This record gives sequence, structure tokens and C-alpha cells, in this order.
Amino acid sequence: AEFSCAAVQLSDNYFKHARSATRTARAALASPLVSPPGLHLDDLLDHDYTHDRAQMARPPVAKLPPELLARIIDLAVEGWPSTVRLRATTLRNLALVAQAWVEPAQRALEARVHIDSYGRARAFLERRRAAHRPLVLDELVLFFDFAPQDDDFYPLSDLQVLELCRMGGDDGAQIRSLHLRSTLFMASFDLNLLRLPAFEVRPAWLLLASATPLSSRAERRPAPAALRHLRLNLPLEVPADFPPLPLRLERLSLSAMVDQPASLFRPLLDSSQDTLSALDLFVIQSGSPLHERLVGAFPALPARLRQISISTHWVALPESLVDLVTSCTNLCTLALDGVPLEQVVDVVLPRLSTSSLVALDFTLPSSFAASPS
Repeated sequence: AEFSCAAVQLSDNYFKHARSATRTARAALASPLVSPPGLHLDDLLDHDYTHDRAQMARPPVAKLPPELLARIIDLAVEGWPSTVRLRATTLRNLALVAQAWVEPAQRALEARVHIDSYGRARAFLERRRAAHRPLVLDELVLFFDFAPQDDDFYPLSDLQVLELCRMGGDDGAQIRSLHLRSTLFMASFDLNLLRLPAFEVRPAWLLLASATPLSSRAERRPAPAALRHLRLNLPLEVPADFPPLPLRLERLSLSAMVDQPASLFRPLLDSSQDTLSALDLFVIQSGSPLHERLVGAFPALPARLRQISISTHWVALPESLVDLVTSCTNLCTLALDGVPLEQVVDVVLPRLSTSSLVALDFTLPSSFAASPS
């Protein structure tokens, strides 16, 4: 409101000055003794001051450059995962600020999507979208909830999951991060869906033939990014003869609360051996040793990892996991959340290779940090 009042006041001053200049010019031209050089009354009278007033009356929030506007919208919801409904509410409110804010707010709203029911999937699939803007999902969360609290709740159907994974198609839309969740930790996702174009590996450059058949020129543009991050919070059934997936993952997130078969990692990561550089692990006591199965499938993986994040509920890390961390010779970032302080100081840090380490993020529980001891 303050910006709008200031803009209107400024426009009023502008038109007062314009009217005063017009009166001065008319009086000057009416006098035979005065002839100001370069001053033409017709130019002043013919000028479209109505258009200028409309431009000056626009609030400053509607005049922001697109790059700055996109940055403002990103900062408004920074750090909020797609599972937080306040994120979607905030973005919808930002779309009401001005007409120019609608498209960037809509783009941010569709960048991170959390779908946990039949109704949400249907609403997302039937939503109208601009034809000129390709759909790019920075994160797609599929939550297979089989313990509904509402009577009118229906879980995701297999056909809807297929449609969600196929919505990229050949139009260039891509899913960069996929998070699979399940309430009862039941296998409810077909890994063969990761072979669809929305996740597939694309060449570094796409050559687009010219519209003129006789022209030999071609347009060169960067190809859309394929799936980069896979987060698994549900078990996956993988037969022994399952063929490798054409993925180029950069980050893999696993939870010890979910028991993944050893046969999963070879076909899942066979094409990502030279691109996978980040690993996230959630560790619980008596949990599945997923890191051991991962290293068993790819013994050279520790030498390629540059980022490791480990979270626990104040449980000591198994010795095999400490060996994995300390064997990463090119590790740049290590984040430990909830790991006992004694184990970090006495076991992990003395054995850790610090030649390439850039950042060490260690988080203590608030109860422990507030303790006098």
C-alpha cells in the first residue's frame, strides 16, 4: 500500500509538471518576441500522457525483473519441504500479489510436489499448465498411505503412479528428485517405471533440425536433466535377473528402517558409478546394514563419495559404517546428526582423512546440548 501511494503521488507530481510546462510553452509561442529553440507545442499536446500515467501508477512490486522476482519467491519458502502444506499455501498467496507473480509462483508450486492420495494425484494430473513452459519437478514425493484416517480417503492407484511417471513423456518435462514413502513399509512401486522418459538419461546436447528442409543448420541446446536424487523409504522387490536401470544418480538416500535386498543396488546404480557422489543414511539400532550391501555391490564407491550425511537417534555407529566414512579419501562434506559425541571425537575424527575435507557438520540433540555436563 505504501509503495502504491508513493507511486501515485509521484505520477501526480509528474503530470502537474507536464501541465505547467504546457502552459509555459503555449504562452511562449503566443508571444512574438519569444521563440524558444526546439520547443514545439504540437509535440506536447500530441503526447499520450494517459499511457504514462498508467505506467507510473503501477506498483513497484509489479515492475520487478523476472530474475529478482523468482529469487524472492524461492527465499519465501526456502527450507520448507514439499510435505509441509504451509509451503503450498504461501506460494498461492504470493500468486495473488500481482499479475506478474502468478507464473513464477505457479512454477515454484509445481517444482516440489507431495502426493499422498487418489484425490491429490487426480487434481495434479488435471491441472491446467502453460503450453510454452515445460514441467520440471525438482522433487516428487509419492506417499503410499495404506492406513487412512478419513472415510473418504483413497490411496494412490497403480494407474495414477504410472500417469505421474509418464507425464514427462517426449515433451521435455523431467523429474529430478524422487522420494518414495510408505506408512507400512510395503513394496508398492515398480522399479521398471524408472525406465520412462521422465527419468531417462539424455545426451548432453539435443540437435534440433531446422524447420527448412533444405537447410543444413541445426539448433543446439542443453538437454533437460534426468533423475538426480532417489530417496527410498519403502522396500523394493528386485528379482535376481533384473536388468540395469539407465539412471545417472548423483545422490542416494537410504533408511535402515527399511530392509532393501542386496540384489537392488547393482541394477539400480550400475549406470551411476561415475556420477554418484552423495550418500544419505538414517541409522537405527539393529537396523539393516544397507551400507554394507551398497559397498559389496560397488567396492570402489568410497573413493568416489564426496558428501556423506548420517542421522541417528543418538545411537552409536556400527564399526563397518565408521570404516566406510574413514575410507572415503575424497570426502568434502561430512554431516553427523545425533551421533554420540564420544564416538565422533575418539573414533571418527582421528581416523578421518582431512586432506580433502571442507566442511564438518555435527549436530547434538537439544537435551544433550543443554546439559551442564
